[in-house]
Amino acid sequence: MSSSATQAVVKDPGRPGVAATVVHKFGGTSIADADRYRHVAALLLARPETTQVTVVSAMKGVTDALIQLAETAAKSKDPSEAAPWRESWHALRTRHMTAAKSLLGERAGATVEWLEERFEKLAEILAALAIIDELPREVLDRVQGLGEVYSAHMLGAYMATLDSDSAVLDARDVLVVERGELGVNVDWLLSAQRLAEWRLKHPQHRVVVTGFIARDHSGRVTTLGRNGSDYSGAIFASLFNADELHIWTDVNGVLSADPRVVPEAVSLEALSYDEACELAYFGAKVVHPQTMSPAISRGLPIIIRNTFQPEQPGTRITSRHDDSGPVKGLTLSPDLALLNLEGTGLIGVPGTAERVFAALREAHVSVVMISRFVRALDLLCGQRIGCGTCARSVAACVRLRVGSGADPARATDDGYQRIGGGWRWHGRSTWRGRASVRVAGTYASQYSRHRAGIFGTKYFTCRR
Repeated sequence: MSSSATQAVVKDPGRPGVAATVVHKFGGTSIADADRYRHVAALLLARPETTQVTVVSAMKGVTDALIQLAETAAKSKDPSEAAPWRESWHALRTRHMTAAKSLLGERAGATVEWLEERFEKLAEILAALAIIDELPREVLDRVQGLGEVYSAHMLGAYMATLDSDSAVLDARDVLVVERGELGVNVDWLLSAQRLAEWRLKHPQHRVVVTGFIARDHSGRVTTLGRNGSDYSGAIFASLFNADELHIWTDVNGVLSADPRVVPEAVSLEALSYDEACELAYFGAKVVHPQTMSPAISRGLPIIIRNTFQPEQPGTRITSRHDDSGPVKGLTLSPDLALLNLEGTGLIGVPGTAERVFAALREAHVSVVMISRFVRALDLLCGQRIGCGTCARSVAACVRLRVGSGADPARATDDGYQRIGGGWRWHGRSTWRGRASVRVAGTYASQYSRHRAGIFGTKYFTCRR
């Protein structure tokens, strides 16, 4: 497909300038209560696209509340009506009932009854968890994805009162995925087939879809992980062969920097896929790189917009690169640590890097950046290893892996010093005089300049 073809937006031939199919994704902040449901519905009804697909998250805070409910029930060993998790269950139930009644008024009866049934089923699941005294992954996935089911049903019910040409799609009926080592893999062929069958029965102009949830090939309920609702938006944009994906948040698009750190930050008019991925990877709250994957493969434009200021154009993310200007954005990445491995024993020794990365994998630590020198290896690591305890654990793991056969090096609390909100291990542990390993939670200016050089003149990363 040519570059011009991938950037072209298919228009409705009956209405020039209007995209034929647009997928919208709304986060929890956008549908936090009944008033915001009304605002979102009005926004959607005012739009001109021929086919409109709306993917929704759970109401703000609901997913975390559901996870906490499941964990509390599993630990309580108490399925009775007086169980400690019952109070939180009642609060969550009341919040949804109140929102439904306020949103739908006299027409709330069917939705309230539907919610009542679902919350009773949830209570049964929680009571069962209390009896078995554990929380299986499959059950957690089933419970934590209920917030999207509730919110989609309520928005769909309200849309139906305003426009009869609408339907609600439970993603579990069509979306098939499998978990792999690198994340969730979509079965595009099977999912597209199931969606086509669903559309034959539900040809409505407007479709409200549950985000975050799906099923695996065995029919078990699963989720797409954190940021899964955004990923759902991109998946359904691909399945519906959409012309644009609009992700609605509470900011005016992608900002040039964190406004809490840089008050002069401005909204960026446009970004390329590569720029958005880089900024997101290094800490900017843009779009999760996984979300952009289906869009990149189809050349699908992603527009980041503000639910509460829909008149703002937001930020358009496409394959197009704009080289004007010296810096596109500034990101700040806290909770990182620098792992330094150095010594003459690293020169010409095969398999050293492999053992280092195996050790980090065992410690569940991700590597953000790698810098290799003749006798040294610097790794910038995430997963909050900047604290003393975690740093010692990672360092010890690397020592044992890389210094195989040597006596484990000793590290004490005295070997750490609190520096500028991070931790630095200023002692060195050596084995056979060949190499040493250090973990630091703060970064030298030379290291920051090195990173800025990698980003060149386009954008750079600031380390705290």
